[in-house]
Amino acid sequence: MPLLIDGHNLIGAGVFSDISLSDEDDEEKLVARLRVFKGRYKGQIRVVFDRGIVEGRDQAMSGGGIEVIFARDPHEADDLILRRIQGREPGLVVVTNDAALCREAADHGVETWTAERFAQRMARPGMDSTRRPQDPGEEIDVKLTPEQVEDWMELFGGEDQ
Repeated sequence: MPLLIDGHNLIGAGVFSDISLSDEDDEEKLVARLRVFKGRYKGQIRVVFDRGIVEGRDQAMSGGGIEVIFARDPHEADDLILRRIQGREPGLVVVTNDAALCREAADHGVETWTAERFAQRMARPGMDSTRRPQDPGEEIDVKLTPEQVEDWMELFGGEDQ
């Protein structure tokens, strides 16, 4: 099932001890954590951030099954999420604590997860335990697809073998 994440809403919920809205690189930290999660999550992940330096799809941060989108302002971010909700993508799950977005999702039959519920799912090996969210680097048995490995190799300048 595809995930649509209200990025700054998720960060602002305080579910990650090492990521906050006051961090200059909060978006990069969240995307890094999502990449680890994506190693065991099969669905597409889209994360929408408001007030970005760039506008639209961020090519540098996107890849490996994660699409990162920056809106011009908070209202536009909500509008982008609303359009996706109204598009009724099969199986879509919206991750947000925003009450208006949750109501709109319910009106369109789209499932929502709170930030807390999503953080618990991220922390679960196989998505079935209730352990605390892991800090980056603590992951156990991370599985990456060949495409994700290729993305990482491009990003960090690895040599072809």
